[in-house]
Amino acid sequence: MTVALAAPAEPVPPKIELFDPDTAPDHLLMPEHVPCWPLQERADLREQRVESGRLRAAWAEIYRDPDRHWPLYELAEKLVDLEDYFRRWRFNHVTTVERVIGLKRGTGGTQGVAYLRRMLEVELFPELWHVRTEL
Repeated sequence: MTVALAAPAEPVPPKIELFDPDTAPDHLLMPEHVPCWPLQERADLREQRVESGRLRAAWAEIYRDPDRHWPLYELAEKLVDLEDYFRRWRFNHVTTVERVIGLKRGTGGTQGVAYLRRMLEVELFPELWHVRTEL
């Protein structure tokens, strides 16, 4: 007598929902008394995001009372650290590209070093940098 063993069933991966700030509970995003959602959406994600006054105001509230909003304060500081490291990488990249190809056209069809120098001015999290002026 032969017994056929069934292969173990493949586990079903959990359904992953994409984050939607329009439906996410506000208390998980920002303090309940500082509305900042929904943020303005960009039609073309290649365009630089415009700074949001509402989001800057929310970050100001968090920075004014970090003990009350510790997880968000900590997130903000980690995002600032990330941008700081990314800016350093950009600067090193510009220097390396200029050293290797000079002022020739970039490998991606850009203006090369001129383009990369302009990118040094782009802020990933402008609200987190500009809120410091208000504090």
